[in-house]
Amino acid sequence: MTTSWKWVTGLILLAVAFCAGWIINGWRLNASFQEEKAKVVRANADHFADVSKMVNEEATTYKSNSNELSEKIGQLKKELSNAQKNDPVSSDCRPDADRLRILKSAVTAANTAARQ
Repeated sequence: MTTSWKWVTGLILLAVAFCAGWIINGWRLNASFQEEKAKVVRANADHFADVSKMVNEEATTYKSNSNELSEKIGQLKKELSNAQKNDPVSSDCRPDADRLRILKSAVTAANTAARQ
């Protein structure tokens, strides 16, 4: 009977060693997986930071261009209003050179704003 207990004890120790190895290997693989996952998350965060910076720069540029266009359109409206008061359109309805210049500038400003 001592021989059978030795075999049973040996099999139990073998099973315990196998289970312990299995668990330790799972921990090792899990740690490796978590490291890879952390690298991917860091790379995505860096990419997001770069894209956010680029979007912020573009938004700042757009806002500055919009402010410039708003000022320019305001000046053109004022000039057109002054042209209408100082020199009304003649009876043949042909705008003078000053009005044409203001209208062309307004169209250019509107087209520039539309392209943004």
